[in-house]
Amino acid sequence: MRSLLAFVSVSSICFALWAGCGGTQATSGSDGSPSDGHPSGTSTTPGAASACVPCVTDQDCNGAVCAQLGSDSYCAPACPNGNECSSDRSCVSASSVTGQQVSVCVPRGDVCSSSPGAQDGGNASGTCGTLVGPDVTSNCTSCTGKKNCQTNGCFGGWWCDTATKRCQAPPSGCGPTGAPLDAGAPATGTVTGNGGSLSRLLFAVVGDTRPPSINDTAAYPSTIIDKIYGDIQAFTPRPAFVVSTGDYMFASSFSAESGPQLDKYLAARAKFDGPLFPAMGNHECTGGTTSNCGPGAPDGVTNNFTSFLNKMLGPIGKPDPYYVININATDHSWTAKFVFIAANAWSTAQESWLNTTLAQNTTYTFVIRHESRMANTAPGVKPSEQIMAQHPYTLAIVGHTHTYEHPSGREVIIGNGGAPLTGGKNYGFGVFSQRPDGAIQVDMVDYASGSSDMQFRFAVKPDGSPTP
Repeated sequence: MRSLLAFVSVSSICFALWAGCGGTQATSGSDGSPSDGHPSGTSTTPGAASACVPCVTDQDCNGAVCAQLGSDSYCAPACPNGNECSSDRSCVSASSVTGQQVSVCVPRGDVCSSSPGAQDGGNASGTCGTLVGPDVTSNCTSCTGKKNCQTNGCFGGWWCDTATKRCQAPPSGCGPTGAPLDAGAPATGTVTGNGGSLSRLLFAVVGDTRPPSINDTAAYPSTIIDKIYGDIQAFTPRPAFVVSTGDYMFASSFSAESGPQLDKYLAARAKFDGPLFPAMGNHECTGGTTSNCGPGAPDGVTNNFTSFLNKMLGPIGKPDPYYVININATDHSWTAKFVFIAANAWSTAQESWLNTTLAQNTTYTFVIRHESRMANTAPGVKPSEQIMAQHPYTLAIVGHTHTYEHPSGREVIIGNGGAPLTGGKNYGFGVFSQRPDGAIQVDMVDYASGSSDMQFRFAVKPDGSPTP
């Protein structure tokens, strides 16, 4: 979201745009660049919102490239030589919707929810788990036959992920900031699909695990997800349960691929023998951020939606994509609830349920939703944020963007579970641990090195206010 150098949500089918790309839908000009799309012949200023034309494939772009910018995909003219862009655009490296590295002209001013500009590749000869630097021979082929190709098969300072054979921005999690994580004492007790009781809160969070391309079940990132769940199982002390933030598949709405992709996820998830509590993502509907699934909803009951309900929620006995898990202290000193919002299955019934559920008093309240508050074209984001503002809660745990960050306030993004990465951070999982003072400490563990990112660590009190 903050970096254009992104492998982001390939199939976020944007019929409405978020974070600065709102307004009248633009159309594409004969050269592939967007026309202003404004009524009555009015024009836009350079880099205005109408420059962000949503797309799913290159065929939507009339000669331009369908590139992954921000958390969605937009049409952008190609600039293979670096000098083809108009004055209101910059030529930058990006990922196409097919996962190839491309050079495209993007509007200046961050209007497509991206931040143009190259990142520092750091140690060009370095490695970071499955990621290798520009000067290391590798198996990526994005730059084959092009100018300025690097030894690793990428260009523009990007690194090659040898597990997926795709290029991405340089990693930032393998430097001196990494350190082994001390998550405190073991969490004793029992948690099932109906909740339970623990001596202290200790849980892991995994986010966004879909394959890079639609219906490409063969390229499902099983190797990465296997390693993540295996690491959680071996972690000392072992987390009592796992929360996941959505997007377990990348399949056409009514194709037969959603089931096999979830089977691959569940096989990898089985490396951890504790309970898993999954949130629904946009890919569990149609793939579009604006999609809304369920009986009576605009997008109806897709195969993706049905597969998610049956395979992911069936094992924990949840008939609806929104639900609550209650976990209390074994000594009755605190209570906690985990509230799972389905922003892509939003309804008046869910709205009423959420208001009632958040009104129930608990020491800790964790709200889990796929999209962040910034991805507010998802049907349930704005209304759920309005309800959340009326009630106390500890943290909102979200995904959708394939990275991890704590942007501000009480929201934390964890979406680096195996989907193509955004920016320079590596795959991994979050660890949420209750400290002796009652605060919740949040850490990110790199799946390759096992070290935590000490620059990311933060802690909050039960009411969500920050604490050292």
